[in-house]
Amino acid sequence: MSFSPSRRNAIKAALELKLRRAKGVKLQEFLSELMTRVYSDAFQGVGTDYSRGDLKCDGLLMDPLTVFACYGPVNAGANATKAAMSTAVAKVNSDFLGALKHWPGLKGWKFVHNYVEQPPAQIVAKILELRAAHPGVKIDIFGREQFEAALFGLDVDAIDDLVGQAASDEDFRAIQPEVLLKVVSDLMAVQHDAANLDPPRAVPERKLHFNGLSDHSQSRIINGMQNSNRVGQMLDNHQDPMLGAEIAAVLKAKYLDLGAQDIEPDDILFQLYEFVAGVERMTAALDVAVWSLLAHFFETCTIFEDEPVEVTAA
Repeated sequence: MSFSPSRRNAIKAALELKLRRAKGVKLQEFLSELMTRVYSDAFQGVGTDYSRGDLKCDGLLMDPLTVFACYGPVNAGANATKAAMSTAVAKVNSDFLGALKHWPGLKGWKFVHNYVEQPPAQIVAKILELRAAHPGVKIDIFGREQFEAALFGLDVDAIDDLVGQAASDEDFRAIQPEVLLKVVSDLMAVQHDAANLDPPRAVPERKLHFNGLSDHSQSRIINGMQNSNRVGQMLDNHQDPMLGAEIAAVLKAKYLDLGAQDIEPDDILFQLYEFVAGVERMTAALDVAVWSLLAHFFETCTIFEDEPVEVTAA
């Protein structure tokens, strides 16, 4: 099916959010839903009998006989420790050897992951090692690019069912004030720790660049910035004159907490997104509201760094 560039970017954004949320068994569930749409009865989702295990199979394509093995670390594997990476590599090995043992006639094996970037070199090296040792089995990695290819072969209704909706450029130009207000109300309905704030200041030139955000993350903030003034007006005109300051304090506290965890800027941004969105299923209108709110507080220098961070030599 043909999609406009704007809609393709929106679908990719929805998929990234889905993968970041697809930890543990949720990745297996997402894979099963997607592959059933793609292959129909030729694909069989597989459950787990916890007394006997899952026979090292999280999904099965009948012809050629192909086993899918899922690995869904928290937050798409961002900032995995050395120990966590060793566990992931060991899982690749044990899952493949287990599938080889339990599924006679195995023709293919796919290691399914939720990394939003390319898989780590350690996992790729293990896959290459297994390919060399078992040339009779087609061994592949199934990640973001493969999820995208499968999604784009479906119709728009199926895509929305699978990954929810993300906002296109057109959606950002038609922000829904009532959805924005609900996002703000829901955020403040939960008790949060707050941070002391300096007075707002104008966004420094190149703030998007020196914070180390990816092109994808920058594009979502830039889209949200076109509604930044409307967010500011809504907060200024709200019946609670302290609402804007209270939201700023909550977001600042969350940003500082995430920053202290030594995680990448993109992962901080998407965890802020999750914190604000607070729902399982995304709609385009909600996506617009969340990115617009984050962009507003990015521009007022509430979240992310206002000056380049200087790295001192050891």
